[in-house]
Amino acid sequence: MTTSCRVISLISLLALLTVSQVGIAGRSTLENGYLYIPRIDVDGFGAMELTFRIVFDDEYLLLLEEAVATSTAIANSGVFDPLLKTIEVDEVELETGERFAVQLSLLSQDGQAIFTITDAVNLNAPAATDPDPDPEAWQRSAAQTAIYTQQCSGCHGIDGAGSSSGPSLIACANCATSSALSNLIRDTMPLGLPGACDSTCATQLADFIIGSFNASNHQLVVDTIGFIELLGNGETLRKASRQLVSRLPQIDEFRMVSAGGTYGLRQAIDGMMEEDSFFQRLTEIFNDYLLTDKYHSRNGSEAALRLLSNDDFPNRRWFDPDSDNRPENYETLRRQTNDAVAREPLELINHVVRNNLPFTEIVTADYMLMSPFSARSFGVENIGFEDTQDPAEYKPGRLADIPHAGILTSPMFLNRYPTTSTNRNRGRASVVFDLFLDTDILAIEGVRPGNAVDITTPIPTINNPQCAKCHSVLDPVASIFQNWDYKGRYRPARLNDHGWYTDMEPRGFNGQPMPLAGNVDSSLQWLGQKIAADPKFPRAVTRIMVNGLTGKEPLRAPLQENVSQAETDAYVAERTLLNDIQARFVADNYNLKTLVREIMMSPYWRAAGINGNGNIQAHALTGSSYLFTPEQLDRKIKSLLGFDWRRSLDSYYKDVNNSWASMLTTTYHQIYGGIDSDSVITRLTSPNGLMGAMQLRMANELACYAVPHDFWLPPTQRRLFLFVDQETNPYNEAGVIDSGQMTRIRQNIQYLHEYLLGEILDSASPELQATEELFMSALNRGRQIILAGGGQWYDVRLPDSCDRTRDFQGNDLRELNGEDQRLQEDRQYVVRAWMAVVAYLLADYKFFYG
Repeated sequence: MTTSCRVISLISLLALLTVSQVGIAGRSTLENGYLYIPRIDVDGFGAMELTFRIVFDDEYLLLLEEAVATSTAIANSGVFDPLLKTIEVDEVELETGERFAVQLSLLSQDGQAIFTITDAVNLNAPAATDPDPDPEAWQRSAAQTAIYTQQCSGCHGIDGAGSSSGPSLIACANCATSSALSNLIRDTMPLGLPGACDSTCATQLADFIIGSFNASNHQLVVDTIGFIELLGNGETLRKASRQLVSRLPQIDEFRMVSAGGTYGLRQAIDGMMEEDSFFQRLTEIFNDYLLTDKYHSRNGSEAALRLLSNDDFPNRRWFDPDSDNRPENYETLRRQTNDAVAREPLELINHVVRNNLPFTEIVTADYMLMSPFSARSFGVENIGFEDTQDPAEYKPGRLADIPHAGILTSPMFLNRYPTTSTNRNRGRASVVFDLFLDTDILAIEGVRPGNAVDITTPIPTINNPQCAKCHSVLDPVASIFQNWDYKGRYRPARLNDHGWYTDMEPRGFNGQPMPLAGNVDSSLQWLGQKIAADPKFPRAVTRIMVNGLTGKEPLRAPLQENVSQAETDAYVAERTLLNDIQARFVADNYNLKTLVREIMMSPYWRAAGINGNGNIQAHALTGSSYLFTPEQLDRKIKSLLGFDWRRSLDSYYKDVNNSWASMLTTTYHQIYGGIDSDSVITRLTSPNGLMGAMQLRMANELACYAVPHDFWLPPTQRRLFLFVDQETNPYNEAGVIDSGQMTRIRQNIQYLHEYLLGEILDSASPELQATEELFMSALNRGRQIILAGGGQWYDVRLPDSCDRTRDFQGNDLRELNGEDQRLQEDRQYVVRAWMAVVAYLLADYKFFYG
């Protein structure tokens, strides 16, 4: 075999490693990202069945997950060479029908056996002396081209790159397999005329689209990501920890990664997704799209409760007997009840993810999430709460006679996206297409009311082809919402005096009419099942999670006009890789944790840079560093310093238990780019001048609070100063630099760079030298001020807002345990010099980006 043939065969196999396969006994198969070898004979162990999990870390690696004894009646699948430590696999069959002979070589066996692919031969490849291609195959190809040109090119372009009226077919969401694409074409295409292309037509088109527009996609991925420089496993762990749970990695997580490498990193990320902090982050990510926090008590103490009809829920204000008999905790109960109602759709998402349920359940669940307090408002009993006084406990509950369909029937969702007599649920349907199907209805080409108004056609949305292009897709879904009124109340249309509008498309989805039998009063349940089965659903969820984890949505297919090759390559490479990640998400029963992990393990999330041979234009948007949201920054500050940004720590006791008192969640929340989910619904992703000024103020105030506080703590409880204390002065009594003291100061500076910024720097690095110069400059200037003033109290004392005279419980430190434990003096200016250093580091851009 020539070198070129070997390389081509190897790349072809790598490109298909994550495709789901079906195999037969004795033949090795690929299935859901796993390589199964039915039988390999191993000296000393006999016949073994091997299971490898396939991961990507610069190259495709095969992690031996399981090795069990198997029957010798199964045909041998290959040979294990104990000297060369290789496995020669005779045949691996792919879904496409291609078969490969593969050589695996042991790469590492520390903790887990890891193999790499060192050779592969395509057993289907034609011999060099093969005759001309099969003329019948050529005829089939010509027929496919003709069908595509006639039925598809008008919207999707002759080259499949898309147009203003149709999306790109290159790396499309449904292009993973020919069967999936064929079914989609048969059921939904062409737009507005589903069924015009029968099964034979759809199969030919699917083969043509995959063969003509997508055959080289995986090769492009290999070529493109090969130039991405990745973060190391330790750096990836720290980045994942900051983004998912807003803390530093724990010692056991570092050990896990050190011992298990990439496999250990995956385990660590999985562990983080069991923590409550992860679900806080998940709530924020999905609320940025759902925007149902409009009804959180921050926007009105009963903003959500007021949406519930008193006729339907007479007990909605159960916490208020009357104004003369209100309990002492009335305001707390009121707020907690309202927020449980407001957060119901977001808590459903958390419930599904926390319990590893299929994520499709967010649109199919026949229940809603209730706390002990919201359950009383809804009038639901016997849910079985473990603690009926715990507002943070949520469990599934059902409203009587309501056909639940997850978020689709949530009162908060229906009120957040209301309807009118003219809108007729089209707004709700548009949101459904956008959030759950990654489809922008307004991107469908046609005449918009802003461009033209049709007053001549009896029913333009049906009879005018320009209008019908959009409305034939939108209106059937809008009609499905007919049983829910403008207030989000369940009011079946058939029971109304006038029923539903007769001048709208009947209920349906993707060109399929909704069967009325059994669905008349529960049509949203039918829609939820259809959405869950649609291949665009995992694409929509991937879009949301990519944005949440990288700060930007996936690239959109570039339009044909003025598009560079670099833009096209960037889109195709990213989309192809995301399609593979989506396939793993779906294969793992729509487990969202799998999607999160695979995104974070991908080269696009772990990108640290591009090497010199990479196409900079193709990677202009590659990477996942983004400006922390105010909520994330708030949690980061608390995890690093032990308190959040409020006011002087001497006053902290006044609201120590009120996390909402933080500056970043109140005063500066929207100034720093936060949203209220009501009038402000888009986050700022780049700091403006006001945000920059706020960052500087925050850095100075936090340094003022944190440095004396840390020095005041016992050495074993300190976070910032592990190598020095407030008496560690670089000068001895003679005014000469003390090398021992200076070494400790340098060690602490090096530690602060790592602790606060994640920078692991060599002791001679210019960054550390610059910080040391700042420390010495501040110290020397302060010493001169104290000397010139003769050591007066106002020169040696710390500013009032920075000193420590009370603890977090409000105890006066002067009288604590019978001794004075206050920290007010700084006679050598050491504390204030460290304040300058900490403020300098907290103002660094690395502190604000993840």
